[in-house]
Amino acid sequence: MQFGAPRLAIDYGTACTRAVVAGPDRSWQALTIDGAPEPANVAHIDAGGQITVGNPAWRLALSDPDGFVGAPLSEGSATITRNGREVEVCELVAAMLRLVADEATRVLGELPADIRLTVPAGWGPRRRTWLRKAAYQAGLGQPSMIEAPVAAANHQLLAGNQLPVGAFVLVCDLGATAEASVLRRGPLGFEVLSTLADAHAGGQAIDELLAGALLVPAGTANGRPSWPVLASVRTGKEAVSFEAAVSVPLPPPDPAVVINAAQVEQVAEPVLRRAADLAAAAVQAAELTTADLAAVYAVGGTATMPATQRILQERLAVAVQTVAMPGAAAVLGAADAAGTTAAAGDVAPPPAPTLRGLLALLVPGVLSLTLFTHFVFSAEFSGSRVLHLRPWWVWANYGELAIAGLLALIVCLGFGPLAGTILARDQRLRGRFDGAGQLSAGMFTAVAVTAAICAVYAVLASLYFVLPFGLQLRWALLPILPAALLALAVTVLVRRRPAVLAESFPMLPVLLIGGGDLLFAYTISSRHLPWLHVLYLVGERAGVALVGVGIAILLLRIVLLRAIAAVILGGLGFFIADYRMSNVLGVAVALAVAGWWAQRLWSMLR
Repeated sequence: MQFGAPRLAIDYGTACTRAVVAGPDRSWQALTIDGAPEPANVAHIDAGGQITVGNPAWRLALSDPDGFVGAPLSEGSATITRNGREVEVCELVAAMLRLVADEATRVLGELPADIRLTVPAGWGPRRRTWLRKAAYQAGLGQPSMIEAPVAAANHQLLAGNQLPVGAFVLVCDLGATAEASVLRRGPLGFEVLSTLADAHAGGQAIDELLAGALLVPAGTANGRPSWPVLASVRTGKEAVSFEAAVSVPLPPPDPAVVINAAQVEQVAEPVLRRAADLAAAAVQAAELTTADLAAVYAVGGTATMPATQRILQERLAVAVQTVAMPGAAAVLGAADAAGTTAAAGDVAPPPAPTLRGLLALLVPGVLSLTLFTHFVFSAEFSGSRVLHLRPWWVWANYGELAIAGLLALIVCLGFGPLAGTILARDQRLRGRFDGAGQLSAGMFTAVAVTAAICAVYAVLASLYFVLPFGLQLRWALLPILPAALLALAVTVLVRRRPAVLAESFPMLPVLLIGGGDLLFAYTISSRHLPWLHVLYLVGERAGVALVGVGIAILLLRIVLLRAIAAVILGGLGFFIADYRMSNVLGVAVALAVAGWWAQRLWSMLR
């Protein structure tokens, strides 16, 4: 098969490696290594330190079991000792990837320039860097990283499944281990909202339970079935997905055993229910319900088991689709994922904003302008502004100015991805941005525009107050600085991890904080009839309480903790409300917005 401008995609998993080469027309060919399209990720280290991987490692393990490594990824990312030799796990991974590189070179004549590696969505920068090191040692250069659930979802999208922008998708990756990820399709691709992993909810756990149920104690080592036994049981388990019963040969002196689908399903059910609970927890972690999901995809080798789909559907109460060739879904998606590295000139026009999206960004924008206007015209002077006499003093609610600037930041960052797409479509910038570059450019532009808006707020207020610019500039620019810097840090990580996009800022806290501060500012600055004093006093306290509730909702994700914090902060704000808290509220909201971005940054670094 001939490929023009080919790309190589590799899925190095816990149990096996899958690799395909693909062309621009989406034609692809699986690479066969040591006669197998899915070589086992096993290794052997002899007394001289020689590393052997794949099927030859099994043969060496028969005569030298002390040098065998059953699953390098399960050994962590440090070093292991076999036959008295200490070897970095990274070297074992690199040895298998080197076989993939050699086979790709044999098939294509040379190694492609476009090489992609799938990684679990839960891997942070440290483990991704570790895998890049292994790839570099294998001669693969610096491949791009594509998160496995994103690749699998992208493959379904290109296969014709309808997933509109804004749709939520749950990907249950059930291989040797289990990982459940909730994705949202954005204008630039899929973004990961939540991901949870469990090493004891996948195929490895099923293999161990099945081996323990079938074997006599002689087939175990240290209380666990030996690797040869597990390999035989795994082969039989996969075979009963297509056959009623199969004979499983075991290492001597154990006789062969016969297993059927009913036995496998009975043993596997507790593990699969654990995987289903993991999937439900991932949906909850994304602050969604299963009713919000547009699709649920089961991928990975364990997804071929007939019981998998049934148990997932029972737990989630929604339809679950087991994709075609579930074991290869991630690697095929990575090979298909041309959209993640396409030239900016090929980027589709941004989708038309929905009414909900317009209103979501209109609300903080209107609140920002309203708060700034009230800040300016509610100020009190000791001198005459009309006669252009510099007043001895100006009493103004600078906390109101700070919150107006923070709301402007929220609006601009919300428009960031759209701004990046528009920049990419400019004729003078064509070809300079990929998908992640668009987002980065848009977010940097959003921060710059926010700084300009806040500076304009400060200058206009200074001119109206007939005061120097310094104080107004400080209150307009300094409160947005921490949140802006954290947002830019998130953007830098997005640039390195194109599949992970910044989460949209929640609008309910914006309404509570903006509306509460406006109510507070109005009641402490308005002149009213004495008999309305009690009403205005209640409004002042309610405004501070609303700000406290908004901060609690913004910073906490767990519903129970959020409710407790909302009651505490809301009640505290109601009882301690005072006109002297005006500036304190601005500082508190600035810290809360920065805290929200800090949480996003931390979730990407884990």
